This record gives sequence, structure tokens and C-alpha cells, in this order.
Amino acid sequence: MMRIKRNNDGVYEVVKHIEKHNHPLPRIEWSHLHRTEKSIIDEKAKAIEEMLSSGLRATEFFRYMAYNVGGEENIGHTLKDHMNFVNKLKMNNIEGDDAARVIDMIQDQDEEKDGFFSR
Repeated sequence: MMRIKRNNDGVYEVVKHIEKHNHPLPRIEWSHLHRTEKSIIDEKAKAIEEMLSSGLRATEFFRYMAYNVGGEENIGHTLKDHMNFVNKLKMNNIEGDDAARVIDMIQDQDEEKDGFFSR
């Protein structure tokens, strides 16, 4: 868990960071067994990655995919699977740069988007 706040100068700072989980994490080699990880095939994964780089929102792209194949039930994965995959891609981009990169991303969003809120 990580808690971030913006100080009086408008600078984000990490105020709490706990690396230890309160439950055992599943092994990476077992991740394919998770219900929400099994459905994104390579072709769709590439399309989702391209969607992210184009700036289209994940839910908009999911609706677009559903429209093209005649409904959500024909996509081959659920919205939850889709969002989990998108979040996993975003986390892979963040991984290794830890808290400083996250804070920079939050500040960028705060400056660029009117509807974005952060504390």
C-alpha cells in the first residue's frame, strides 16, 4: 500500500508505504489459473496495447470491441478481464521506477485533465 498527498507547495509526497502484504501472494507461475487472467489472447492484447497508446479509454475500447463482434458475450473476455489487463500493462510501465514515477504521473494528470482529482 502507498499513500500519497500533495503538500502546501503543490508537490506530491509519499506519506506511507507498506511493502508487506497482509496475505500470501500467488505464485507467478500460477497466474494463468486465475479466472480473470485467462481470456486475453495475443491478438487482442496487441490491440489493447495500441488502444492505450492512442489515448482511447479502456472502457470505450471494450464497447467498441463488443459492437464489432455483436455483443460483449462474443468478445471472449469480460470487462473485468479487460480492465485487469489494462491495469497490468500500466503497472508494468511503472514497475522499477517506484514512487517517484507514480507521483510524476499523478502530477501530469492533475495538470492536463480538468476532471482529474488528487489530494
